[in-house]
Amino acid sequence: MNIEDCRNKYYYNSRKAGDICRNLGLAGLALIWAFRVATPDGVVIPQDMRWAGILLVAGLGFDFLQYVIGAIIWGIYQYLKEKQVSSENVVFGAPGWINLPTNFLFYLKLIAIAFAYIFITISMFGSFWL
Repeated sequence: MNIEDCRNKYYYNSRKAGDICRNLGLAGLALIWAFRVATPDGVVIPQDMRWAGILLVAGLGFDFLQYVIGAIIWGIYQYLKEKQVSSENVVFGAPGWINLPTNFLFYLKLIAIAFAYIFITISMFGSFWL
């Protein structure tokens, strides 16, 4: 195994985690919507599922921002490198900080979705445990 093998494993697993997290976020919102209550004033989300809904929307927002910010950072970096190098075949390294913003958003997304599902689980099954 070498560094490239490790990177490929990381890329594969982080891509899958992101995809699954996105699907869980959408499924969680559908689940919360299924538990809505119709009132004369309109549709109401149960009080104990509101935090879950907020966290799911936040997680999906972090997912979106992760890719938008990544595209902006890498687009700017690529533009600057085009001005510095004489050929497309020149090999150079990227600064260590360049992925920090997107990695931060990646982990925020995972944490938000995980906590949302904790709230959903407590809401759905809490009465069975008490």
